[in-house]
This record gives sequence, C-alpha cells and structure tokens, in this order.
Amino acid sequence: MVIHSQVSNEKFFKYEIELGTDNDFLVVNTSTDKYYTYGVNASFRWLLNKPNFISKVFSNKIGYFESLGFNMEGYTPDYQSSRSETERPYAGWSYFEFQSTYGFKKSFLRLGVDAGILGPDSQAGALQNWFHKHVTGDRVLDGWKNQIDNQLGVNLRGLYVVSFYQNKIFDVYGSTDISLGNIFTYINPGINFRLGKFNTLSTSAAYQNAILADKSNREFFLDGGIAVKMSAFNATIQGNEIDKFNFIDSEIINNVYLNGQIGIYYASSRWTLGAKYFFSSGELNDNDSQRYAMLTFSYKFD
Repeated sequence: MVIHSQVSNEKFFKYEIELGTDNDFLVVNTSTDKYYTYGVNASFRWLLNKPNFISKVFSNKIGYFESLGFNMEGYTPDYQSSRSETERPYAGWSYFEFQSTYGFKKSFLRLGVDAGILGPDSQAGALQNWFHKHVTGDRVLDGWKNQIDNQLGVNLRGLYVVSFYQNKIFDVYGSTDISLGNIFTYINPGINFRLGKFNTLSTSAAYQNAILADKSNREFFLDGGIAVKMSAFNATIQGNEIDKFNFIDSEIINNVYLNGQIGIYYASSRWTLGAKYFFSSGELNDNDSQRYAMLTFSYKFD
C-alpha cells in the first residue's frame, strides 16, 4: 500500500500553509463582539520522510502528516446589551499547537497538544482594541483591563472522524473531538454530512487533510453537522480553578450544550477556500445563543 507521506512521490505536495479567521462580525443580522468574539490562526503542514513512533502502530494507514500552528482567541461579554443577565468575563487565549494526523480508508485520527497563555499577555485584547480603533472605528473596550489573569495553559487534544455512509455525492460521518487540560476539558461528539464532489475524509479539505490528496485534487461541497458538547472545565469563563479563583459560579455554567455548523469548501490542486457558519446554544444558563463565521484559505507547494 502506498503511503502518502513519502515525499519522494511526485504525485503529492510536500507542504501546506493555511490562514484563517473566526468572527461574529462576519454573520449578517447579529450583534457582534460577544462570547467567542474572534479568532485568528496560521498553520504549516508537512508530509514526513520517515515514520514516527505512533505511525508505526497504524499499519493500515494510507498517509500521515504533522502540523504546527499559532492561534489567538478573544472572548468578551455582550457589552452592547443593557440586559442584567450574567455575563462571561473578558478573556484572551494565545497558543501554539502541534498535531499529527493519521489517515485511513474511511476515517482519520488527529492527536495534538496546545500550549500558550491565557490572560493579558495573550495580547488578544490589545489586538481587538487596535482593530476597533484603526480599522473599523468601533468602540475601544475598557473591559479588557479586567480580563482573566495570566496563566500558562496546556491542552491535550484528540479528534477521530469516521464515515458511516458514502456515495458519489453524499456522505454521513461521525466526529468526536476531545480536550484535556487546564484551559479546556471537554468531549464533543457529533454527526455530520457532506454534499457535492469530495474526497475521502482522510484526504478532504473538510478537516484540513487536503495535503494527503494528490496533485489532481478537486473538491466542491457543502459540509454541515451538529454536536453535543459536554464540558467539564472552561478557563475562559472560570479562570484559574487551581487557585480556586473563579469569575462565575459553576452552577450557572452550561456543561452540556449544542453546537451546529454548516459551510462550503472549494479545493483545487494547490488552493483551498472555506467558509463556515457556526451556532452554539450557549455556555451560560441565562445567556442567549451565539453565532459566528469562519473564513480560511490554504496553499500547497513542494
């Protein structure tokens, strides 16, 4: 069986870069800058010349690759509202991520670790206020002065996605996303679909696996799904639980809530473009739902 990670094979690109952003500002007819208000990210992926320790365990893999990324995320209360409901605190989370992805015939497994800083040194608040002041002309937020304090964060991450049914234009698949750490601890199982022209899940742009597709790759499809997130801890709301310093009483936190998403992807030989809409039923008992959108593009090269 051919292993796609052998970079000597000229049918496959060796490297991929990706840039992306999440923002509630991108959603039409919604109030902006509340809850998960924005994220920016950059990733670099590469195929491997030699198998690593874990890849040797998966003898039936069709390919594998590794990636390194940087992410910055900003969280705010609904500061534009006059409601008296409980609001989440301001929080910034900036981190590096390292991931290894292993593709199989009908599934893939991704393992990774996030490491960074939660708090003012993340610079998430500074970036949002700079953007408001110099780009959009919006209100500069004084609330960032009272954001959750600095703390180092580490999360161990896992994602497993498997196809249940597939024909030429439609498939149904399941996904389970897991995080264990002092910033996020949760499990997020979901059921999803794709409609259009697409590759197998292990080589598709739907989950940033297009680097495992050969140079003749072409995809254009609709992707959507719904998941139930069961959260045990969220430091962007609760602060540093180790020091028993909590911004919000745990009794009003939603530990189980719904997440939905629907989007569209286009992938050519080198380029991938994606746009996706996300919906969440809410992290706090007396908050309303949240909506935001994602834009991403990537480029593959030798």
